[in-house]
Amino acid sequence: MYFGKIRKFLEIAIDDYVLNLSHVLFKETDEYQTLKNAATRSALTSSIRWLWLVGVSCSSFILIQRQVLNLEHFQPSSDLFGVSIDYTVGLFLGFLIACALASRFSWPHQMLAKLHIKTLAFGFFLLGCYWAMILTMIEGNEQILFGMSLFLMLIFSSLAGLYVSTLCLYSFIVPITVLPLLIKYLFFEPFQFFVMMGVVMTLFLVETGRRMLKHWFIQAIRQEYTNQTYAAALDQIAHSDPLTQIPNRRQFDDRINKLIALAPLANTPPTVILIDVDYFKKYNDRYGHLVGDECLIRVAQALTHAVRNASGDLVARYGGEEFVVVLSDVTLGVAQDVAVRIQNEINRLAIPHADSDIADHVTISQGIAQWEKDESVESLLTRADKALYLSKEQGRNRFNLAEPAP
Repeated sequence: MYFGKIRKFLEIAIDDYVLNLSHVLFKETDEYQTLKNAATRSALTSSIRWLWLVGVSCSSFILIQRQVLNLEHFQPSSDLFGVSIDYTVGLFLGFLIACALASRFSWPHQMLAKLHIKTLAFGFFLLGCYWAMILTMIEGNEQILFGMSLFLMLIFSSLAGLYVSTLCLYSFIVPITVLPLLIKYLFFEPFQFFVMMGVVMTLFLVETGRRMLKHWFIQAIRQEYTNQTYAAALDQIAHSDPLTQIPNRRQFDDRINKLIALAPLANTPPTVILIDVDYFKKYNDRYGHLVGDECLIRVAQALTHAVRNASGDLVARYGGEEFVVVLSDVTLGVAQDVAVRIQNEINRLAIPHADSDIADHVTISQGIAQWEKDESVESLLTRADKALYLSKEQGRNRFNLAEPAP
C-alpha cells in the first residue's frame, strides 16, 4: 500500500503530463522540428562554454584548497591513488586554457557545428570520466566533505547546461555518480545505505529539474515558432491580394523599387507590363460580382503561368481589374514575347464574355515600359499606363510599347 503511494507520487512528480506538455494542442511541423533542432544545438554550444567555465572554476578551487589552504598533509589511503591530484588537475586546467586560446579561431566553432549529438554525448562522457577520477582521488585522500561538495557542484552545473539533451546530460552524470561509488565499495568500504539514498535523491532532483527546464525550453521554442508563423501570416496578408492570392500593390512597390535600386548593376533595366481586363465592368454587370471574382482569379493564374520563372519577376494585382507584371533583367524583345504568351494564355482560357465589343470571351490589353536611367517609379508607371491606354484606343486585346521618357 505504501509502496503504491510512493510509486504514484514519483509518477506524478516526474511525468510530463503534470507539466502540461500533452495538454497543449500543437502541431509539430517540419519547420518546428528544424527550429527546435537549431535551438537545441545552439543551447549545447553554449553549454560547452558553460562547462568550460565550470571546469576552470572547479580546477582552480581544487588547487586553491590543496595549496593555499595547506591541505597537502592528506595522504592517499591506497597505492591506487598514487597519482598526484595537483598534477592531474594542473594538466586539465592547462588543457582548458589551450581550448580557450583555440576558440579565438573559426575552425573550432565550425568543427563543433558539424558534430552529431551522439558525438557530443561521447565527449561529455569522457569529461565525466575525468571528473569521476578526480572525485575518486579526493575521496581516497579522505576529503569526503570536499568531494561531496565538488560532486554536487558538477551535477547541478551540468543540469543547468545540458538539460536540453537527456543523452548528453546523463553521459556526463553517470560516470561522475557510478565510478566513484564502484571504486569506493570495491576497494575500501562496505555498502552504506544512506549514501546510496543520497545519490538516488540527488538523481531524482536532477531528473525532475531536467524535465521542468526542458518543459520551459520546449514552451519557449513553441512560442518562438508560433510568433514566426503569425509574423509570416501577417506578412502574407500584408503583401498578398486576398482574392487572387498573388502579390498585391504593396509587394509590387517593394519589388520595383529594389530592382530600380539595383538597375545600375544589372545587364538590362527592369520592365513593367500593365494589364487591364477588357470591358470588365460590363462583365460584372452581365454575370454578377461573384462570377467576376472567379474571372479575376483565373486571369491571375494564367498570368502567373505565362510569366517566366525568374527570381526577379513578379505578377501582382494592381487594383480592380488591373494587373502588373515586373520583369527583371530582360530586353524589350523578351518583354514582348512575355506579353504575347500572356495574351495567348488569356485567350486560351476562353472565359465567355457576351457583352464584349471585340470578342466572345474575356480579353486583355497591355502596356509595356522599360525603366530608363534616373527615371522615377511614378514616371515608369505613367508611361506604361499611356501605352495601355493606347492599346485600348486601338481596339483592345493587344499590347503597345511605351514612348521614351521625356
